[in-house]
Amino acid sequence: MTDRRKGLCNPDRNRLLHFAVCSALLALCFLLFCKVAFADGPSAWLNVNYIETKQYEDGEKIQESDSLFQNYYFRFNKPVTPVISYQLYLRANFLDSHISDAEDNVSDTYRRAIEPAFDILLRNPIYGLDVGARLLEEWSTAGLDSDSRETTKFYYSRFQLTPYALPTVTLAVDREENFDHMSPKETDRTNTRYTGSSWYDLLYHGLKLSYNFTYTRDETKTPLDTISRTINNDLNALYGINYKRSIREGRVGMSAGYQGNYVRNKSEQHATETGDVPFERAAAFGLYGSGDQIMPEVDTLNSVITLIDNVYDAPAVTNTGTINLGQNGFRNHNIGAQLFSSERPVDTLYIYVNQDVLLDNVLTLAGNWRVYRSNFNQPNTWTEVMIRAVSVSEFDRVNNVYRYEIRLTAPQNALFFRVINRETASISDVLVTEIEAFGTDFVPRSGKITNISTFFTHGINFNFNAQPLRTLSFAVNYFLNRSDQNPQSEWESISGAFKNLLSNSIDENSGLISNVTRTYGASSIWQTHRLLTTTVRFQRSEVFDNVDETDMRSNTYSLTLNSNPLPTLDANFSYIRTHTDSFGERQSIADLYLLSIRSRLHRDVNMITDIGYTQTQTFAVEDRETSVIGDTDTTTRYIRGIIDARLTQKFSGNLSCGFTRLSGETSSDTIDSTLILTYRPGRFISFSADFRVLDTDGDTSISEGLLADWLFLPAVRLNASYRYSRVEPGPRTSDMISGYFLWYVTRFLDFQLRYGYTREREEKKTETYSAGGYLTCRFW
Repeated sequence: MTDRRKGLCNPDRNRLLHFAVCSALLALCFLLFCKVAFADGPSAWLNVNYIETKQYEDGEKIQESDSLFQNYYFRFNKPVTPVISYQLYLRANFLDSHISDAEDNVSDTYRRAIEPAFDILLRNPIYGLDVGARLLEEWSTAGLDSDSRETTKFYYSRFQLTPYALPTVTLAVDREENFDHMSPKETDRTNTRYTGSSWYDLLYHGLKLSYNFTYTRDETKTPLDTISRTINNDLNALYGINYKRSIREGRVGMSAGYQGNYVRNKSEQHATETGDVPFERAAAFGLYGSGDQIMPEVDTLNSVITLIDNVYDAPAVTNTGTINLGQNGFRNHNIGAQLFSSERPVDTLYIYVNQDVLLDNVLTLAGNWRVYRSNFNQPNTWTEVMIRAVSVSEFDRVNNVYRYEIRLTAPQNALFFRVINRETASISDVLVTEIEAFGTDFVPRSGKITNISTFFTHGINFNFNAQPLRTLSFAVNYFLNRSDQNPQSEWESISGAFKNLLSNSIDENSGLISNVTRTYGASSIWQTHRLLTTTVRFQRSEVFDNVDETDMRSNTYSLTLNSNPLPTLDANFSYIRTHTDSFGERQSIADLYLLSIRSRLHRDVNMITDIGYTQTQTFAVEDRETSVIGDTDTTTRYIRGIIDARLTQKFSGNLSCGFTRLSGETSSDTIDSTLILTYRPGRFISFSADFRVLDTDGDTSISEGLLADWLFLPAVRLNASYRYSRVEPGPRTSDMISGYFLWYVTRFLDFQLRYGYTREREEKKTETYSAGGYLTCRFW
C-alpha cells in the first residue's frame, strides 16, 4: 500500500519527463509530414486509453480505480542497396493506475518504459543475414527513480542459407541481459543462446524423404538465485520416410510411412546451496483442452507451444483463444505440459497469470483444482494426483505477473501433467501465460548437477483402400507410436518399434522406459440401395508399457446406415459398441445409438434433429493405487433440435432445444433452449436478441440480451447492449449495460468512448460503473 503522493515526490523530474514526451511527439508529427526528410517510409502509431471504474456494495462504495495507458511507436526503414536495408524504431509506454478501497487506502501502480532498437537486414534469394540490438528501460514509479529501474539489453544475429534444391541451413545467436539498479541488486540475469538448424524435403514420384535437425546451446547466469548457472544442450532430430501410390485409376491406393524424432537433452546446473533444492523439469510441449460441466476432463490434450515459451507477460493462445481463469472466464480449463523425461519426479506445478491475484480467495483453495498425470495423453490413462496446498505469489512486479503454486502431496513421475480449474477466480481477466513443473533434487557438495535424458519417438503407419465395385469399397489402417526414454542405442529403439508392430514384448534394458500406442482397424462402405448406404467399422486400440503401469485394450464396433431419399432430407443412424479392458480384465462396455436427421423445411429454413441413447457399464476392478471400484451402470437419453431460418431478407432466427436425462448412481434431467433473432433493416444497422433457458432438476437459469449496432454516419458508429441473467441455485441475478461511441476522425485517427454498468444480486447487491476513452493514431 503506497501513498499517491509518493510518485510525485520529484515534480521537476516529472515535468521534464512530460516535456520530453510532448517534444518527441511534436517532432515525430513534424517528421511524419515532412516528405523530404523521410521519403523511404517512416511509420508511427500511438494509443491512449483511460478507464475509470467504481464499485458499490449495498449502496456503499467499496472500490474505485482509474487507469491511464499511453503507448507510442515509431519506425523508420530505409534501403541502402537493393539487398541491404536498416531499420530504426522507438517504443515507449506509460501506465498510471490507482485503486482505493472502502477505507480510502490507495494503491498505486506505475510503469514507464522506453525501447530503442536498430536492425540491419541483408536479403538475397539464396541467403539472408539479420543483425540487431534492443535496449529496454523500465521504471515502476511515477518518477525515473534508479531504485525502480530495470534494464534489458538484447542482441541477435540470424543467418539463413536457402540454396535451390539443397538443404536449408540457419544459424542464430541471441544474448539477453536483464538487471536492476538497486543496491544491492534483486535482478541479475544473462542468457546466451546458440542455435543451428537444417531441413530438407526430397520428393521422387510417390516417395518423400525429409529431415529437420536443430541443435541449441542455452546458457543462463543468475548469480542472485539459488541456481546460479544453467547450461542446456539440446539436439532435436526429426526425420521421415513416406510412400504413397494409387493404381487402377485411383480405385486401389496405399500409403506407408515412418517418422522418427530423436531428442537429447543435457542439463548442467550449478547451485549456491547444497541439500534439497527445487529444479524446473524441462518441458517439450504445452498442452490444452477445454472441458465443460458434463465432461470436465479432456483425455487427449492438444499442443500449445505458447504455454512453455518462457514469455510470462503475454497470454497463451490456443485454437479457442486465451485461457481465462477469472470470474468472467470459464471452469474446467485443462492446462498441461509434456516433459522431456519422467525420471525426475515432480512435486510442484506453477500456473502463471498476468493479473494480480493476491486477493483471490477461490483458486487458492486446493479443492477447486484437479491434477492428473499420464504417460500417454490418451483416454483411460490419466491418474488423479492429490493436492497438498495452493498458494499465490508475485513473480514479476514490473510486468504484473503472478503465479498459482500447486504443491502435490507426493512426488510424481510421469511424462504428462494436466491441471483443471473446477471454479473461476474471484477476480476478472485472469489470463494464463505459462505452466511449469518443478521437483526437488539433492545437490552435492560440488554444487553441480548434470542430467542427460534421451527421448526417441517412432511413428509407423500403413493405409490401404480399394474399390472393387462401384458400390463397394473397403479400407485398412494401422498406426503405431512408441516412445522410448533413455534407450541404450538408437538402433535397438528403431528395431524395437518395428518388432512391436506384431508383438507386445519390449527389451528389458536398464533404465529404458517405453510406452507403446497401437491402433488398427478396417472399414467398408456398401451402397446397398439407391437410397441406402451402409458403413461397417472395426477399430482396436492398445496402450501398454514395459514398467507394468498401463495395459489398456479397447475394441470399437460401429454400424452406420445413411439414407438421402430426397434432396431436402438426409437421415443417419449409427450404432457403436466399445469394450475396454485393463490388464486383461473387462473394465467397461459402452453402447451408443444415434439418429440424426437433417432436413430443409423451406427454401431458407433448415432443421437438424439428433436423438441419442448411451448405456455404459463399468465393472468392478481393483484400482492399482487406491481401492476397489464397484460396478456402475449409467444411461443417457437425449434429443436435440435446431432450426435455422432466414424468414425475410432482413429478418433471421435460430432456435435450438434439447433434453438430456442421466440415470445411474446420480440422476438428473436437463432442458436447455436458445432463441436468437437478428434484424438488419439496412446495410449499416442491425439489431439482435437472444433468450436462453437452462433447467437442471428444477433449478432454472435464464439469460436474455439485446444488441444494437449502427453506423449512422460514414465515420461514426454506435453500439449498445443489455443482458439480464438469473442463475439457480441462489438465485444470483445480474444486469449488464454497455455501449460505445466510435468516431473515425480521419483515415489515421479514431476516437472511442465506452461505458459499462453491472448490477449483481445474491446475498448482497453489487454495482459496478466503468467508463473509458480510447484514442488511436496511425501513420503508415
